[in-house]
Amino acid sequence: MMMTILSIIINITYFVVLNTNIYTDRAMMPTGEVREWHRSPITRLNISDQSFLVYLQIVLAAVSIITSVLFLFGVRSSKIRTIQWISTIGSTIVFIIIMIVTSNLHANYA
Repeated sequence: MMMTILSIIINITYFVVLNTNIYTDRAMMPTGEVREWHRSPITRLNISDQSFLVYLQIVLAAVSIITSVLFLFGVRSSKIRTIQWISTIGSTIVFIIIMIVTSNLHANYA
């Protein structure tokens, strides 16, 4: 029961972090001034055409949350539990990959 609630909270936290502006991008403009943008990991993935990672995160988180809600409503099946564990672990792995990839992205502004 505790893992079910924790799974829902973890996936919601992942989406909050992915939508928070935690990166600062700076680029030299043709006029010679430096422009600065504050971006979220999702925005940086969209700029670099790697948005498939966001979609993968959404799918895994949705499956995890749906199976957690089913488990909370009394569906006690070993298959549901297994799917919940796999999707929660997968969502965590994809979140870590997204954070690593976005920390190493440098968008070019030409």
